[in-house]
Amino acid sequence: MPSLEITSNVAPNNINAFLTAASAKFSEAIGKPEKVCLVTFNKADQVVYAGSTDPAFIAHIHSIGHIDNERNAGLSKNISAFLTEELSIPNNRGYFFFHDVKGEDTGYAGNTYANLMAAKK
Repeated sequence: MPSLEITSNVAPNNINAFLTAASAKFSEAIGKPEKVCLVTFNKADQVVYAGSTDPAFIAHIHSIGHIDNERNAGLSKNISAFLTEELSIPNNRGYFFFHDVKGEDTGYAGNTYANLMAAKK
């Protein structure tokens, strides 16, 4: 159930290609299969970061597990490099926020992950 939500004042030229590439990078960096990863992109009309409207981003990463300092540093490095390459946003023009969520607080297919995992046992 890992998800990556990116918001920026710079939009990709080809949103589908951008999201497809971001999904593959995110899956590899978080260490979970791409078939369970969700990536979204939101274009903000305006973003002010450090008093400037230059290109910037904010990224939220949610996952049940796989959230720790080492992995978060790798995610920050890999995804910010991707944003620099794809959107020309310097890696010091945004923040990543990491959220380790509980299975019982995450819904899927009309249930919660906690219930789904318990049923598999």
